[in-house]
Amino acid sequence: MAYERTLDFNSDAFRGEAYRHYAALRQTSPVFLSQAEGQLPMWYVTGAREVEEVLLDNERFARDPSRIDAQFAAMLGGEQSIAFLNEHMLNRDGDSHRRLRRLVNKAFTLKAVNALRPRIEQIAETLLEPVRSSGRMDVVSQYAFPLSITVIAELLGVPAQDRDDFRRWSHMIVQQVGHDLSELQRCYNEFAGYMLALIDQRRAQPGDDLVSALVQVEEEGSMLSQSELCSMIALLIIAGHETSASMIGNAVHMLVQHPKALARLRDEPKLMPGAVEELLRYDSSVERAMVRFVTRDTELAGQRLLRGQLLIAVVGSANRDEALCANPDTLDITRPACPHMSFGKGTHYCLGASLARQELEIALNTLLRCCPGLRLTVDPSAVRWRYVPNFRGPEALPVCWSVD
Repeated sequence: MAYERTLDFNSDAFRGEAYRHYAALRQTSPVFLSQAEGQLPMWYVTGAREVEEVLLDNERFARDPSRIDAQFAAMLGGEQSIAFLNEHMLNRDGDSHRRLRRLVNKAFTLKAVNALRPRIEQIAETLLEPVRSSGRMDVVSQYAFPLSITVIAELLGVPAQDRDDFRRWSHMIVQQVGHDLSELQRCYNEFAGYMLALIDQRRAQPGDDLVSALVQVEEEGSMLSQSELCSMIALLIIAGHETSASMIGNAVHMLVQHPKALARLRDEPKLMPGAVEELLRYDSSVERAMVRFVTRDTELAGQRLLRGQLLIAVVGSANRDEALCANPDTLDITRPACPHMSFGKGTHYCLGASLARQELEIALNTLLRCCPGLRLTVDPSAVRWRYVPNFRGPEALPVCWSVD
């Protein structure tokens, strides 16, 4: 199958059959230049070897647009009003990235994440309690998103009454499509204002939460600046719940279509950690890594890439590459460990990977235990995917189960 350069990777038609398209592209054009109408020209990298090369090579493929030049960075940065979203470690390379990551690592420890397990289990049980007797719910709106936003909000120390606002702000920021500029501007201003007030409050009265830890963290005289603090908190809120919630939705969507695997996981919960890795590989909520910038003329898979061009590594496609594992289009919850790239690779490897794994494991174990006979109430083909660049997750996932 030959693809036209005008192929729109963000269209409903493409997203509905994304894995079929990615398989064809891996065979014919693992590095493909899309020039869809109304969009910037973009190289899409779909082969596992090529995706890994891009993720590991921060010299040729940068996250920081200022490495091209200041004017280029300003053009891509957009309005100054959203600058508070861009000063985080994912938009930095080299020493600047290492400094930010070291500072955040000092606050976001594995010990802190592991301490959350009993509370995550409690949140999952509490969310299912009101619906268990009804025998039906929408997994996305009634379980996945409330679970993930509550976990990240409690980790950060955000009051319970403010969490709906956080979800609304983050949805608008990651989606953007369908909102006019004045609406987006108001969202950015509200979000920034809230975070600045929260930071000031934690400076004055530190608590046992991640925002307090980030405000106080220091290494060799270096602390996070006000804009870096805002950006990091925004990143943790948005990435910390959008991706986890979508991954819970993806996992349930897959399991209800594989009833034998679902039944086995319900009966043998000890299999869940391995199954989580397979579910992350098979249908990752992070479909594409964040855009990178070609820093110098170079070649990749026989294609000539020019300095300043934009490039996206499609990790969802790489995870389904036969170069990564055998029979990649088969969901196998007992598959031996497969080196998927759902959390990235190299210096930009996801800081919250441990929390995401733990959340998914607990969410699935609790759901399968509390809701026997779980099944979709619509045809799988009727499930629609959210229009969110780089992320993949269902808009809604109506399910039912057996009630005694």
